Amino acid sequence: MNSEFNNTLFQIEGICDWNLYIHKTVYPPKEDTYLLAKAILKLNKYDGCALEIGCGSGALSMLLATRGWDVKSCDVNPYAVASSRWNVKKYNLENKIAIDESGIGEGVIITDKIDLIVWNLPYLNPIKGDENMLEQIEDAAYLDIENGGWSEKLIKFLEANKISNECLVILLFRTRPESNSSPNSWKKRGWAGRKIEEQVIGDEKLEVHAFWRPGGNNKPIFIDECESTMDEAKKNNKNHWTRIITNKQTDGRGRKGNHWHSEEGDMIGTWNISKSILNKINPGIFQISVGASISNLLKIGLKWPNDLMSIDFRKMGGIIIESDSEGEYLRVGVGINKNSKIVDDKYIASGWNETLGEITNIEVFDMVDIALSSNYEEHKLLPMYNSNYMMNHSWRSLSEIISRGVKIINKYNETCRVVGLSKEGELEVLVENSILAIDSLEDLRWEYS
Repeated sequence: MNSEFNNTLFQIEGICDWNLYIHKTVYPPKEDTYLLAKAILKLNKYDGCALEIGCGSGALSMLLATRGWDVKSCDVNPYAVASSRWNVKKYNLENKIAIDESGIGEGVIITDKIDLIVWNLPYLNPIKGDENMLEQIEDAAYLDIENGGWSEKLIKFLEANKISNECLVILLFRTRPESNSSPNSWKKRGWAGRKIEEQVIGDEKLEVHAFWRPGGNNKPIFIDECESTMDEAKKNNKNHWTRIITNKQTDGRGRKGNHWHSEEGDMIGTWNISKSILNKINPGIFQISVGASISNLLKIGLKWPNDLMSIDFRKMGGIIIESDSEGEYLRVGVGINKNSKIVDDKYIASGWNETLGEITNIEVFDMVDIALSSNYEEHKLLPMYNSNYMMNHSWRSLSEIISRGVKIINKYNETCRVVGLSKEGELEVLVENSILAIDSLEDLRWEYS
């Protein structure tokens, strides 16, 4: 064997057992490679075209090919290209994988024919004098860069090129210690995102995230004034991930048909979400988790089941969920105050300006849209979150308010201590020595001390 090359095993039980031939300057399969492989194996099968950036040994490109993908691979390191080509030929995958010497900003071409992009983002920080350090032919193959990292550079590259509206981007980040590349930068630029794998390795935490454009890049429907965005969403229920936003709502409704009072400039919107979500998430957990998703981004708390509350327990917003037996969609209406409201010389409601500052209802809508899309939009390649994940997600948000001195009194005038959520989304409370499940908001009185 050429002393410049080494043999490295890449094995996944029941999937592959490959003895890869790798040049010493090429990053070999390690824990992060296997973590990204686990994420790839979670994807729904699809016979489209995938691109792997920084293919290295070719292991992940080969895995994608065995899952039915036609694969385009690239790397800036010529020895990585040579290693990948050797391994692809050895395992008879040449008809499924094409490999080029290129990279982001180095000649790679991404078209609207690409359905999936995969990249194990560079994050390594080699220490001088480390005998095991790889010889660096190209720093870009191993090291992150400043100003948002390679992740931010990829976002800008994709935004500047014509890509598929349904393209899914899967990236591996190091989130502890934090690298220059961050999953948060994608959501800030209008991409929905979902974490699909994570692993702690020593002092490092690695996470694999998937990103896509909400609604297949279809824009929300903006109506300057309407009676109710819920009614407008009912009329416009033909397209995937339909969203309605209005600047002024004149006859909005809240829970149990009550009138929802809003002012011009508040955030009033409705989302059509596929009913199939209820095959994965219990309906009770679903309504709580919607509130939890929004309360997290507003930096506030959640009152069970889905009222949005300031930390000092003033209502900032509410959520209503409706559906028709014959329809395919749930209508999720969200109303959020921009400003706090004074009645009888007392602050009885809060607004997002207290936590997010002076931003517009359109900006808040975009934030909510990303949060809801990330958790509830169906993508043809991605698995959905399940009830257990959403129950834990919801409980963290509920605990934020409960831990700040909120007392709950039941219909028998007994003080209750909230201890959890049931699998059906009921509030579990401790009264004396018994745990009871509460399924009706009317059975409780909330007091803030």
